[in-house]
Amino acid sequence: MSIPARRYYARGRAALDRGEADQAIEALAAAIDLAPHFTDARLAYAVALARIGDTPRAAQTLRAGLGYAHTAPARAALSLALGEVLTTAGDFPGAEDAFRQASAHPAFAPRASAGRARALARTGRYADAVAAFLAAARGD
Repeated sequence: MSIPARRYYARGRAALDRGEADQAIEALAAAIDLAPHFTDARLAYAVALARIGDTPRAAQTLRAGLGYAHTAPARAALSLALGEVLTTAGDFPGAEDAFRQASAHPAFAPRASAGRARALARTGRYADAVAAFLAAARGD
C-alpha cells in the first residue's frame, strides 16, 4: 500500500468522523484511485456515499471492490456492506444475496444473518426472517 493512499484514507476517515461527507468522499476517492485493492478505503468511501444518499454509487463501489478483494475476510466485509447499502436502497433480493455471500466467512456470519433477516422481513417473508434472526442469535 502506498503512503499517499494511506494518507488520503486517514484524511477521509477523519472527515467522515467529523460528519464532513463531501471532504471524505474526495479524499477516499483519491485513496481508491491510488490503491484500488484498499478495502478499508473502499468501505469508508461507500459509507460516505451512502450518508449523502448516493446508494447506487456506494453499491457500485462495493461491487467493484469484490473484484480486487484477495482474501475471504475482505470479500465478506465488502459483501456485508453491500447488503446494508442495498437494504437502504430497497433492493431486498440483492441485499439478501449479498448477506448470503458475507455469511460464508464465519467471522461475518452472525451480522450477515441479521442483515438477511431484515431484508427478508422487508419483503414480508417473516418465517424466513425469524429463522435468519435465530441463526444470527446462535452465531451462525
